[in-house]
Amino acid sequence: MERLPDLDGIQSFLLVAEDLSFRRAAERLNLDQSALSRRIKELEHRLGVALLQRTTREVRLTEAGQAFYERNLDLVHSLQDSISLARRTAAGLSGRLRVGYMAFAALAAMPERVRDFRAAYPDVSVELLYFRTQAQKMELSRRSLDVGFIIGPFVHADFHAATVAEERLVALVPSAHPLAAKQALVLSDLSAIPLVMGTMAQWDFYRQILQTLFDDRGLVLNAAYEASSTMGILGLVAAGLGPTLYPAGIGRLQPQGTRVIPIADCDTPVQTVLAWRRDDRSTATGNFIRMCGVA
Repeated sequence: MERLPDLDGIQSFLLVAEDLSFRRAAERLNLDQSALSRRIKELEHRLGVALLQRTTREVRLTEAGQAFYERNLDLVHSLQDSISLARRTAAGLSGRLRVGYMAFAALAAMPERVRDFRAAYPDVSVELLYFRTQAQKMELSRRSLDVGFIIGPFVHADFHAATVAEERLVALVPSAHPLAAKQALVLSDLSAIPLVMGTMAQWDFYRQILQTLFDDRGLVLNAAYEASSTMGILGLVAAGLGPTLYPAGIGRLQPQGTRVIPIADCDTPVQTVLAWRRDDRSTATGNFIRMCGVA
């Protein structure tokens, strides 16, 4: 590949071409006029063409010089833009952030923090990607996500994790269901009766949490109806097929014909944690973590 001309020579030529004066260009560059002249001669020698016609009275661009000026003006502006972009990216003021989230985080924890981050860093592109908890861990490992809102707890040597929300479990019950008349429930009220649950394929980590709660008390978790999404679960409950167990944030989406009832004997909160790789040195990631209130 042919060795490219020195950038200082190109910038010097552009100023001479702009002013059509070695004296004024030298003043703008804070250079001696003879040093500027040497730069231009070296550039012309490297290119093998004359860029300027010099007389004692004037400086004019040659045809080749005019073409070289027009193309390189755009090149230098582009280079200046790229330098600015690199500096803004290094400062976390530009760039891209890929945020993973699961169903519970979508109700408040994730959107509120993304809103605050976008207000503070409007030039950072934020990509929101829905994955279940276990899938997010894989995507973080593959570096396909920068941060992830997942169900906690999460402890791993390769990751940091910080709790950003905790919610009590509640029951969402069809209004016509026998349990709907109660002001509070206990887990045994929900044992063995047909429940609406998320599918194991999409809700496996949460299903394991619920199964452990029931098993520890010798209760039966009867997942009679399954849906892959929160909206599907809500639809099945609203249709009267049975109650479901969900973090308290579900009250934000409570459909008509249902009741949200607290579970009095279950103090175990459902945690939403923010997870990110320990070796992530991205300034945008660091800024987002701080916006989430994580030291």
